[in-house]
Amino acid sequence: MPEIKLKIEDLVLDHDNPRITHAEGQQDALQKIVKDQKTKLVKLAQSIVEHGMNPMDRMLVLRLNQRPVRFISLEGNRRVGVLKMLVNPAVMSGLDMPVPMKNAIERHAKNFKKSRVEPLSCFELATREDAKYWLYLRHNIGHGGAGVEGWSVLAERRSRGRPPVIQALDLVTERAGLTTAERAAISDSFPATTLERFLEDKEVRKTLGLDVKNGNLVTKLPADEIARPLKKIVLDLATKKINVRKLIETKDMLRYLDEELGDVHLPKMAKARSTERTLEQIPTSEFTSVRSRSPRRRSDPSDRKTVVPRNCVLDVTQNRIADIYKELRAVELKDAPNGIAVLLRVFLELSVDHFLVKNGGDLEVPAGTSRKRFKTLDEKLAEVVAIMLKMNVAKSKLAPISRAITVKTSPMHTELLHRYVHDQYQTPTPNDLKAAWDHAQPFFECIWA
Repeated sequence: MPEIKLKIEDLVLDHDNPRITHAEGQQDALQKIVKDQKTKLVKLAQSIVEHGMNPMDRMLVLRLNQRPVRFISLEGNRRVGVLKMLVNPAVMSGLDMPVPMKNAIERHAKNFKKSRVEPLSCFELATREDAKYWLYLRHNIGHGGAGVEGWSVLAERRSRGRPPVIQALDLVTERAGLTTAERAAISDSFPATTLERFLEDKEVRKTLGLDVKNGNLVTKLPADEIARPLKKIVLDLATKKINVRKLIETKDMLRYLDEELGDVHLPKMAKARSTERTLEQIPTSEFTSVRSRSPRRRSDPSDRKTVVPRNCVLDVTQNRIADIYKELRAVELKDAPNGIAVLLRVFLELSVDHFLVKNGGDLEVPAGTSRKRFKTLDEKLAEVVAIMLKMNVAKSKLAPISRAITVKTSPMHTELLHRYVHDQYQTPTPNDLKAAWDHAQPFFECIWA
């Protein structure tokens, strides 16, 4: 397959990147990369901004059969993630990441120039399988995050197609209700070889209610009965509660199960069902530890269920715009984040149009002597702000919406709103949308005063 030149917007993150567990979408993949790499991404962002892309490297990509054409980054996910944040820092507004890390990337974004890195040098492969050999050759070094970052033992095993040891670890880390401290204990130095030994031994698997078929761990046990012993074994290994050198032979592993797990942690075989399931086929809702309730706490205004806060009441006088506003107040963020993002974009532009027409503005700009063009949203926003300032509206009330025109990090940045509508890979989160409304609310209050 040929070498190709791509733009940043042409690339998407790999949901099955070996560095991370399977991601459910682009935002989830980016979140998991941030969680895995932490401040190494800041180092990489600084390197890209100051020196550009490494001329010795190119990304391996796989074409997606869709329009517009997009390419999965099989090699280069850290770079793609950082480039997405540099070109549009607003994508970080919905991520769980330390504030200093976010601020550092935002600072680098101010000095970032797409023209310095685009077009990106990539090599297109026909299948994911074609990438395996090259990926194995590639991932064995690292330079503090600025260069190619080597795979951990767990990532290397994931790259083989999620063997049983990774299936067991993913169940424990993703669905067994670990605390923050327990999750942190399962580091890159986790003794995966010892856990593999447990899962490869037939007698041990029988005691745990497990079997291996077609490369998948299968069980007849309900979720909690299989999660409980696996969680105990994984945490004992991660915290070095047991000496891995004493778990070499079958008799040693069975003795450990009998003495350390016992009746408290070993599964109740009487609860076994008639049919087998792979671990991945067990629904998350079946794990009671995942459904456990958090301690009750005082209500927080930021926990609102809709994008518009209850205490925000606008006197929207135009019928259709009023209907859109009513929907924004009624539809819950968890049910329709994509629909709300589109409605918010429409509500903003229609409100701006209404204000301009009402106050003698023009929605079109002369283009030559005989043709006109419609003004862009940025142009209309700037005109509305200028009119409001002449009407003695306080500049502080208009500052957030002014930032939305010029500052990429604003959650109400017009390009971000546009991408919510037109880019199938730009997924809004409830936090993104709440932040966007909070930035724009003083502006909406002035329009509908």
